[in-house]
Amino acid sequence: MRNPMPRFVRLFVAGVLISGGAVATAVAAPPAVPAAAPAAGTTSIQAPPLSKATSYWTAEKMANAIPYDLPANAKGIQGKAVNNTSGVASHPVAPKGNSTMADPVPSTAGKLFFTIGSANYVCSAATINNNYKNLIITAGHCVHSGRGGGWHGNFVFAPAYYNGNSGYGAYNWSNVRTFNSWINNSDFSHDQAFITLQKRNNVNVVDAVGGNGLVWGNGRAQANTRIWGWPAEPPYNGQVPYYCDGNTYAWGSTDAALPCSMNGGASGGPWLKDRINANLGYVFAETSRRTTSGTPLLLATPNSGDVKTMFDLMTT
Repeated sequence: MRNPMPRFVRLFVAGVLISGGAVATAVAAPPAVPAAAPAAGTTSIQAPPLSKATSYWTAEKMANAIPYDLPANAKGIQGKAVNNTSGVASHPVAPKGNSTMADPVPSTAGKLFFTIGSANYVCSAATINNNYKNLIITAGHCVHSGRGGGWHGNFVFAPAYYNGNSGYGAYNWSNVRTFNSWINNSDFSHDQAFITLQKRNNVNVVDAVGGNGLVWGNGRAQANTRIWGWPAEPPYNGQVPYYCDGNTYAWGSTDAALPCSMNGGASGGPWLKDRINANLGYVFAETSRRTTSGTPLLLATPNSGDVKTMFDLMTT
């Protein structure tokens, strides 16, 4: 099922965050069970058997979920990616049975809902094409609280979320993985995570909505970048997607930066290069943090070879 909002209305409300500026207009479970053994450099958890996190997430809980973002001065370390290879892990793919997508509300990006204790939170995320057609990427802090914290739970992905509704339905999680350096040290250069999703109506998420490609080893200065997210702090309300277009540049020791006014809730959103259309491109980074003074910036460390290694481990 496509987004229920009529297409001409979605085209009318489709908007853009002005490149280089700070002004935005809209587009439109039970406890986790640790995996038996951590892989080199990463750790994963699996959903409990027969877990259906979607049964937890009512429309009211989704609407009131708290944005989970980190400011640039959040406590942690600025690490250094140890794997400096580069390449293409996967290529974009349209939904099964469709050759093109031109919907301004991105079907391959959406909201990631999760719980920490009894509180409900939300980040952004995006689909990634892989052999299993079941993968999304987000920020590491959207799945684990980092040093001194623990795993989040009840993960649900709602692609193309718009005004309380995902035209494709919500997908339960199956497996989540992030870096040990994030878990143990809140290492911002490894603030990335993958989540595999269960089928919905016997269809995998990438077959239903399409999947972005994944690249690693790209420089911090990238022209024609687009960042999607669901900012949820004033003046935004988290109900519609926004994007920023522009050229990224080096910031700090490992991060790329793009002037953009998106705020809490945008964490984990994809940074796309070589876009095919509004829905599809190659993800080279994911929103990690944002500045809270001066020119608003979104920050992310481009995917390293370590991210490619983690991508290869997402088989369940």
